[in-house]
Amino acid sequence: MFIAFKVLFNSRFYYPVFTILFLDFGLTVAQFAILNAVWAATIVLAEVPSGALADIIGRKRLLVFATFTMIFEIGIISFVPKTDPSVIFIVFLVNRVLSGFAEAAASGADEAIAYDSLAAKGDPDQWGRVLEVLMRFQSVGFIVAMSVGAAIYDPVLLGRICQFFGLAVTFSQETTMRFPLYLTFILAVFAFITTLKKEELDSGSSSSG
Repeated sequence: MFIAFKVLFNSRFYYPVFTILFLDFGLTVAQFAILNAVWAATIVLAEVPSGALADIIGRKRLLVFATFTMIFEIGIISFVPKTDPSVIFIVFLVNRVLSGFAEAAASGADEAIAYDSLAAKGDPDQWGRVLEVLMRFQSVGFIVAMSVGAAIYDPVLLGRICQFFGLAVTFSQETTMRFPLYLTFILAVFAFITTLKKEELDSGSSSSG
């Protein structure tokens, strides 16, 4: 569950077109810079409180919050209409704040649950092996997400892929620009389900953050 969560939570199909995606929604370069500064500041400011919150409500609940927040923050930009630029900026601002909260909430909590589970089974020495396997799966997840995300963002390339399979479909950039977000939204849902299936031991002494 630990490895599945990490791969699902961190593999974002929109990463290879991150900047272009924001600009295609009508945001300016200055607004893009502001949004990412807000995202980084949110993570820094929420990091310590999230660790304290994990001790109060438990790490699993914090991870449930993180994945639910991911669903919401990806969902709002996936389906926001391209109408009023000021509304779009506000929606993306909310997205960046929520994304920062999700990152801070997930930081360390999942590792702590996984390590405690190994320790309870008497296998803490296997932690290095777990991280090794995680790195392999995450690398594959990143490569797949980046490759697919870039391919489905390009309407011309996506059209050629469809033609290769005998499908006469024409796409517009207005349509394909949201495809990486839709796939990431699906991953967020699966990450949420995976988190619900996690089991947290009552360690009492460890914290996340």
